[in-house]
Amino acid sequence: MDLKTRNAIILAPHPRTKKTNTHIVNIIRTTLKKYNAPENLVIGIEEPTLESTNELMKQCDLVVATGGGALVKSAYSSGTPAYGVGQGNSVVVVDETADLKDAANKVMRSKTFDFATSCSTENSLVIQKKIYAEFIACLKGEGGYLLSPEQKAKLQQVMWVDQHLNAKIIAQSVQTIANAAGINIPEDCKFIMVEESQIGPEAPFSGEKLSMVVALFQYDHFQEAIDHVNEITNYHGRGHSCGIHSFNEEHIKQLALATKTSRIMVRQPQCLANSGAWTNGMPMTLTLGCGTWGGNASSSNITWKDLLNITWISSPIEHNMPTDEELFGEIMLKDK
Repeated sequence: MDLKTRNAIILAPHPRTKKTNTHIVNIIRTTLKKYNAPENLVIGIEEPTLESTNELMKQCDLVVATGGGALVKSAYSSGTPAYGVGQGNSVVVVDETADLKDAANKVMRSKTFDFATSCSTENSLVIQKKIYAEFIACLKGEGGYLLSPEQKAKLQQVMWVDQHLNAKIIAQSVQTIANAAGINIPEDCKFIMVEESQIGPEAPFSGEKLSMVVALFQYDHFQEAIDHVNEITNYHGRGHSCGIHSFNEEHIKQLALATKTSRIMVRQPQCLANSGAWTNGMPMTLTLGCGTWGGNASSSNITWKDLLNITWISSPIEHNMPTDEELFGEIMLKDK
């Protein structure tokens, strides 16, 4: 979207992704050269440091910050106009009207995409009690493996170190994660499920996991589902997104009006829908603003339109300017 708007771009990656960034940048530069376009429209910082990234943000015209809260705060403090993103931790509600097999398939497709590193992937499922057992069976049919309480405790010890998500489990296969925790899972397991009832630091599975692990919650009345979504996103992911598998339009409307989320995907695989798809009309991007709820300037999907400076040309038009009486009639009558 940068080249589409006649912008050059300098990519400053996280140090752990510098080789991948350089590889992709080189592919783009080779393609630009092939079409006789200036290669330096796209530049990658090959040895990124905190100092070089901060200096880049000060000197450029616009910053698009996709990373943790500290990076977004630095971007907003750089003195340069900036778009930031918020933390993901998408919560998806499954109510009693859902097509359970379809919902389970969509959860699996979204949860396993790109090793669940998308900020939009389902981190928690909030499921109506009456259909809970049947839906778990559908999830198992899609390759989900439900941990026992003992296995859950082992996994928690591995996934969080000093109350921080263990970087060694991010973007890893479920077999790698299970082996690290000393848990035996079937070879055909596609994602791991853990049952949860608490929310917050004492229940880290209720937060963002960046791995193919999903937390399962139950609710009775729909207001409880809304409360769960708000509590979970207040812990991690405020303003980002949630979803619902339902054919109850009143439930869908209630979820939209009562949660602090910028995107609500209805009957869709969350991470394949939030960022835009041919099937839903959402603006296509990988930069998802979370609004003031998430400490961002925008709640929109940031697209090429946000990288344009627009010049307005204004000429006189025919008008029907209202009189003072039409504008302030009641007030003027009171004054008399």
